[in-house]
Amino acid sequence: MAKLGVFTGEKSKWIQFDADTEVRIRLIGKKELREIVNKAEKAARKTGANSQDIVDRKIGRASVLGWRKIKDHDHPGLIVGDQPLQFTPENVDMLMDLSIDFTRFVNQNCSEEKEFIDEDETEIKNA
Repeated sequence: MAKLGVFTGEKSKWIQFDADTEVRIRLIGKKELREIVNKAEKAARKTGANSQDIVDRKIGRASVLGWRKIKDHDHPGLIVGDQPLQFTPENVDMLMDLSIDFTRFVNQNCSEEKEFIDEDETEIKNA
């Protein structure tokens, strides 16, 4: 039986990124995702930039709410250039521009409704 989530409010949760790091991801719904794509396409036409790059940055800004080491929440958990990478909007942009792994993780998880279903949510069940 398929279990689908129907969400009326904002949903976010910590999702494991690797063995010792988790990222707080906010669910992006279908309507918001469509708006992000439309805005990115308009911006790309105006600036000549790649629309997918703009989409990635906008999705990152809309969905990534933080990152941390799983067993030490005072450590950001992400390392770039042998230095801990603090959570900032600019660092989200940088990762969404330059890291295939991070971009793939965010893009897959921010719209994965099944990841956000829990027992107190309304569900649609299909046979």
